[in-house]
Amino acid sequence: MFVDTPDGTSIYYEVNGSGPPLLLIAGTGCDHLWWSLQVEDLAQDFTVITCNSRGSGRSTIYPNVEDYSSEVMADDMAALVRHLDLGPVHVVGHSLGSCIAQQLAIRHPDLVLSAQLHATWSHADEWLKRAFIETMAYPTRLGDAHSAWKTVGMWIFSPQYLEERTPAHVAAAVSSAFVTNPHLDNHHGLLGHLHADRFHDTREQLHSISVPTLVTAGELDVSFPPRYGFDVYERIPGARWHLFTGPRAAHAFNLEMSHEFNELVRDFARQSNPAVVPHRQ
Repeated sequence: MFVDTPDGTSIYYEVNGSGPPLLLIAGTGCDHLWWSLQVEDLAQDFTVITCNSRGSGRSTIYPNVEDYSSEVMADDMAALVRHLDLGPVHVVGHSLGSCIAQQLAIRHPDLVLSAQLHATWSHADEWLKRAFIETMAYPTRLGDAHSAWKTVGMWIFSPQYLEERTPAHVAAAVSSAFVTNPHLDNHHGLLGHLHADRFHDTREQLHSISVPTLVTAGELDVSFPPRYGFDVYERIPGARWHLFTGPRAAHAFNLEMSHEFNELVRDFARQSNPAVVPHRQ
């Protein structure tokens, strides 16, 4: 299904399950298939909404990178929530999706019950620009998005997964999202997402987020090390911090550690009460 936003962008979305609304927003270049190990499980307790941000999957792809930012992509999500008339929602974002979730909570607080910011950051410093963003952007600018995605595997998966390609359900999810996905070879959208990564900056706004917020990171995440997430956690009053640990705790912890991730998402959404937000002293 699709919804058209006020600026004419067409956003593809899917809805599964019943219960409180839970909006899942994927990261750089990824579409709803990123959440393949979450949807069926979480749909037992929630109305799970997955979507393709502008520039990914079946949504509108703009050739100009200036048409992409975490702010405008958050406005797209707001249009989706209003279209579905399910709001306010629990919003769960991963990587760039977490930056979009930040902006949704900042720009449209009436649409957010709680926010979960996984593998997140408040701004791209020079290390992040060089290590992750430019590593992906360079081959993509040359028209070789395939090489960019091949390289990104080093950034987002654990050494153990890359060595063993197990367990089978994780390998199947990775294949669905990154190998057989017909919408992945898309250099315009990927460059737009990387532009949004580069210019995302909420350092002076995060303090305004008042809904219950969970911030997480993976201890083995080399693309967005835990220091980035911890910075976000410290800037949001009353936020909760969780560090995924162990040999699978890389950037794609929602895939490699799906059981622990799903339970954390489920429990935090259940426990969140917008009327009572403890503030860290």
